This record gives sequence, C-alpha cells and structure tokens, in this order.
Amino acid sequence: MRAAVWVMMFLLSASGFAQTALPANSAEADFSQSRRYHDANASVKARVVFLGDSITDYWGSHNGKWFAYAGWINRGIGGQTTQQLLLRERQDVLNLHPEAVVLEGGSNDMRLGFSPEEIRDNILSMGELAQANGLKVYVAEMTPVCDCVRPLTGLRTVEHIHHLNELLLAMAQRKHWQILDFYSPLADAEGKMRAELTVDGVHPNDHGYELLAPVVEHALSRYTK
Repeated sequence: MRAAVWVMMFLLSASGFAQTALPANSAEADFSQSRRYHDANASVKARVVFLGDSITDYWGSHNGKWFAYAGWINRGIGGQTTQQLLLRERQDVLNLHPEAVVLEGGSNDMRLGFSPEEIRDNILSMGELAQANGLKVYVAEMTPVCDCVRPLTGLRTVEHIHHLNELLLAMAQRKHWQILDFYSPLADAEGKMRAELTVDGVHPNDHGYELLAPVVEHALSRYTK
C-alpha cells in the first residue's frame, strides 16, 4: 500500500513537471500568440487598431506602405485564424483603449475547413466585444485567392469567399458596423485574385495594397486628422 502511494506521488509530480516545462512563449502555451506584441503594447498610443492575419501583418512589413496617421496600429499575425484573433483581442486591442478597430481575417480558417458561418460567428464575437467597450467597429471583407503562382485556393473557392462576404455584410448591417470592401479592388472578372496584384495568389503586392489603402482611408476618414 505504501509503495503504491509513493508511485502515485511520483507520477503526479512528474505530470506537474511536464506541464511547467514548456517555455512560456511556446506555441503550445501561447496558442493565440498574445505575447508577440506584449512589449510594444506597453508604450503605444492607439487610435485605430487593425486586428488580423497576414493580410494585415504583411501590410508595410512585406509589401505596401503602412498608414502614417498617428495612432494607426498594426496588430496582425500571419497564419492566424479568427479563433486566435478573438483570444488576443483583449491584449492587442481593448487594453490599448483605441477609438476604433478594424477586424480582418477568415482566410486561414477557410483554408483549414471552417465554414463561413463559423468564421462569421468569431468575427461577430470580436465586434460585439469591441462595441461593448465603446469602440467603433469596421469589418474587412475576405480578399480573393488565385492559383496564379502556385495552388493555394483549395477550400478558398470563389463561392465560399462570396458566401462569407455576404454573411459579413448582413452581420455588419444588422449591428450597424461598417464593411470595408477588400474584395472588389483585388478580384478579376471570375472573382479570383488578379495575378498582377499578388505576390503568391493570397497576399497583395505593393500595387494591391495601394488599391486597399483608399478603401480604409475613406471609411476611417474621421481618424486621419
């Protein structure tokens, strides 16, 4: 009996060690990657926060030019799903006390098999949380995708993207949020990403971001002064 107790204590201690052995910033421990902007968030003064995936993350860091307006903060992380965006919304948006948030995402969800309805629901949750904290909410449509460089569409078909964007528009109208048209400026006649506007079939190149910038600036003109 005593031996069994010692064995059980050893197993419990070993389990506890395994749980604490992971580095605090490992992918397993920080699924939402909320630590990425931890240091930058400590001193930033935000007016508009852009929360998104690589379409936001790469804007000004890989291609295109980021906005020069004071307090326009980029909080994109490449590869993220809307579930991950929702999990880090408090750290990377709400705690910065901006006036507005731009929500952009869905491409990675769709690539992984999540439905347009599931994507919409995550964005709805993010928008409602932001609105409850007094923020003005802007929602970006999902950008088109093409196989013009290499096969990347997969589940991100024209039909699925159209369906998601229709859901986002209906959601925004119901909640009195504003939709940002990130689809039309980049899409060809078939609804796919225009080859001359992308570096890989998913991400805009310099010219692609140049076409998206006026969409944002027009919608958020009150925050440019």
